[in-house]
Amino acid sequence: MEIRYSNHLLIRIKMRGIPYDLPCVIYQRAPQRFHDTESGVDIAVARDKYAGKMRLMAVAYRLHPSYISLITIHPLKPHQLENRISSGRWKELG
Repeated sequence: MEIRYSNHLLIRIKMRGIPYDLPCVIYQRAPQRFHDTESGVDIAVARDKYAGKMRLMAVAYRLHPSYISLITIHPLKPHQLENRISSGRWKELG
């Protein structure tokens, strides 16, 4: 299925100095996937190198009938992931 980058994601890539391919890599390799009950989007979470360190990265995305839209990317602190799961905001996808 085709993967498309949103305009917002392209701006974030430039602003944060994120390698262009990283959102796609995170989406494809993510061992954890969630549904964000607040925003309604799905989230792929994986570790990868960013800003000289291995970091937990989150990519928000939406599935469409003929393509996948990657919406944004940002690094996560370990407690952010735990908090979003325990608060019920992020529900694990099976």
